[in-house]
Amino acid sequence: VGLSLAAAVAMENARLFDETQRLLTETEQRAAELAIINSVQEALAAELNIQGIYDAVGDKIRAIFRQADVGIRIHDPQTDLIQFPYFFKDGERLTVPSVPMKEAGITAHVLRTRETLVINEDMPGAIAKYGSRMLGPAVEKSSVFVPLISGDRAHGLVNLLDMHREHAFSQSDVRLLQTLANSMSVALENARLFEETQ
Repeated sequence: VGLSLAAAVAMENARLFDETQRLLTETEQRAAELAIINSVQEALAAELNIQGIYDAVGDKIRAIFRQADVGIRIHDPQTDLIQFPYFFKDGERLTVPSVPMKEAGITAHVLRTRETLVINEDMPGAIAKYGSRMLGPAVEKSSVFVPLISGDRAHGLVNLLDMHREHAFSQSDVRLLQTLANSMSVALENARLFEETQ
């Protein structure tokens, strides 16, 4: 009886140790996320022009997710065009011409549903499923699309992509990107209101 009790206590201690380690790691991760969010908020506070906000947030996201590329897409309701004010692919900043908004496609889906879309495998299958088209000859292995929401509509999205790995983005990566997108939406709305009053 003494040995089985000692074994049970040892197993419970091991379980509690593992749980403590998990909580400690989670706490450290949250602290790191808060530091990142604060640094983005500081960058946004310094920017009053809209392109400056795209650049500040895009650059911060690229610094956080070093392996990933970043794109920001904005829907202009007046022209019904999708604009690409910030786009990095394979580590290189690209100028992507505006394209007409379509009924189908990943961008249309995210803007319509106002929900984050995570594609961690079979990107060609997802492109076909949503009726999308590829931007360039190479297709990414993983991608996250987070809507930029202002009021009751999504006016754009932030796209994080990894050209080399499937399952490149964890739930905490997605959560962090959503928080940064929310901060960017607020800053863009403030900049738009500031421009209107000038």
